[in-house]
Amino acid sequence: PQTKLLYEQGLSVPKQLPVPANQPLRIKVVNAASEPIEFESFELNRERVVPPGGEITVYLPSLSAGTYSFFDDFNRSATHGTLVAK
Repeated sequence: PQTKLLYEQGLSVPKQLPVPANQPLRIKVVNAASEPIEFESFELNRERVVPPGGEITVYLPSLSAGTYSFFDDFNRSATHGTLVAK
C-alpha cells in the first residue's frame, strides 16, 4: 500500500500517520514548502532530501506493530511526526 505525507510550512500533515503492520509499504513524501526538507527516521533507517515543490517515495519493509518517529532534519524544532503501524 501507499500512503501520502505532506510537508507544508515546516509541519508534516498528518503528524500521526497510520500504516498497516506486517506488510511492505511506500510513503509518498510531498514538500509543499519553499525550502528543502529532509525526511529522516533513525528507527526506520531512512534519510532523504526533498526539494521545494518536490516529492519522493520512501520504500519500507514490513513493520511490526508499533510507533516509529520521523522528522525534518533541516528543521528539527518544527517538524516531527510518527508512523503508527497497526
